[in-house]
Amino acid sequence: MKFNLFCRSLLFSLYFYISVIVFAVFFAAVSPFINIKKRYSLTTNYIKILLKILRLICDINWKVLGKINSQKPVVIASNHQGLWESLYLQTLCNPLTTIIKREIIYVPFFGWAVNLLQPIKINRLKKLESAKKVIRNGSKRIKGGFSVLVFPEGTRKKPNTVVGKFARSAADLAIKNGVDLIPIYHDSGLYWRNKKFLKFPGTVQVVIGDPISGANTQEMTKNLEEWMNNMASMGTD
Repeated sequence: MKFNLFCRSLLFSLYFYISVIVFAVFFAAVSPFINIKKRYSLTTNYIKILLKILRLICDINWKVLGKINSQKPVVIASNHQGLWESLYLQTLCNPLTTIIKREIIYVPFFGWAVNLLQPIKINRLKKLESAKKVIRNGSKRIKGGFSVLVFPEGTRKKPNTVVGKFARSAADLAIKNGVDLIPIYHDSGLYWRNKKFLKFPGTVQVVIGDPISGANTQEMTKNLEEWMNNMASMGTD
């Protein structure tokens, strides 16, 4: 069993790293000639193929309950467990701006390609400065027709555990710009574990909730935390 998992994981890893290099080189070559929204479309298509290969090789599927109904930009707030959701969530809205730690852009090929998408880069050691940057740059992106993806926990957590203390950035962005705050919970960390080589077969459960409401950012953040913890305590079935 473990040997089979190892072989599947190795095969996918080879595909993943080779495809990232090939796509990053291609992406860097064409990006100067296309606008940012077209860049997101290319990236979304690449990710969809990557996830299909993951399903084919490692037997990791996904089941989604709910959907994003808004035709205008939204703020998406997701729990954070590993790399899978960072990929999958990019396919839900186009275009979608992400908030990343600035160190990512220095990762060869992968980080260089991510930087061409003009994400909002933050220094996690400077929390106040980073929070202001998220609101300032996130608002500009929303006004430009982009949705914004936020991981309010900041760091990755184990599946089906109580979520960490949430930053208020997601609620601040939603209220400031008058857009919906869409909560998403998943258990992808059961199958593509954080910083682990082996990929385990199974079906990732993804729940897209109704927009979170609140009279102010503090109340909205509290309601978001409660929704996430309810999902974690029940599992996602």
